[in-house]
Amino acid sequence: MRFFNDIFTQCFGLKAAFMGKSIKKTPELQNGQGAEADSDRPTRPKVRVRFKPMRLKLSAQEASRPLQTASLHGQLLARLREMVLDGELRPGSPLPERMLCETFGVSRTPLREAFKVLATEGLIELRPHRTPVVTPVDAEEIAHVFQLMEALEQLAGRLACTLARDEDIARLEAMHADLVAFHRDERRSDYFRQNQQIHAEITRLAANPVLLGTWSAMNAKIYRARAQANYDHERWDASLTEHEAFMALLRARNADGFAASLADHTRRTGTAVLANLAKAAA
Repeated sequence: MRFFNDIFTQCFGLKAAFMGKSIKKTPELQNGQGAEADSDRPTRPKVRVRFKPMRLKLSAQEASRPLQTASLHGQLLARLREMVLDGELRPGSPLPERMLCETFGVSRTPLREAFKVLATEGLIELRPHRTPVVTPVDAEEIAHVFQLMEALEQLAGRLACTLARDEDIARLEAMHADLVAFHRDERRSDYFRQNQQIHAEITRLAANPVLLGTWSAMNAKIYRARAQANYDHERWDASLTEHEAFMALLRARNADGFAASLADHTRRTGTAVLANLAKAAA
């Protein structure tokens, strides 16, 4: 035991010496005295090093700026996408940054971010050191997309008719009533937007996220082609008649008939769009 005590004393003494102090067992220390004597000795100021986590102090205005920027980016993206899809920015049209920045009151950064998204969607073409342009409509690609959409609409129709609740069908009935009113009042743009919303709602009721995502991507291409094609009034009337036919089948819960009617409507729409594209190119 004495051996271990000696080792402990030696080690403790070395540690104290290393720290600049020596520990000696004196009567004063043993009796708790000697504090006054130590106070007469010069002492080094103790330096405390404290590490605190870095914090960013932002004002309320600065803290809200990223949200405002994100909102601005989303609004700008939605507006540019709408202008392309509606034909306001026609295929081949240049997209000069300076003019668009002045038009929308934005800097180049959110505009370029919006351009990147539109390029991934295939709506515009980014060219190195050149002004971006709206991509042209490829009639051959549109024909292939309509073939795919015919199958997607048929699948969505069958699933939606099977899974839809009564309140879902009632909501589609109300949307269809608005569609009829838009046709009666010859509000063409409102009619086409409502038309898209009806088809989107049917696809959503199929309860298949992959189907909905694929349909949405392909529909963007078709919507743009339809805007460029500019339906004639005869096709517009026929489109409404087809809508009324498949809505009657949905009401009757005829899943196979509803699916077939949607596919036929999509096929007729594709034929009309391609005919108008060919006419516009002639």
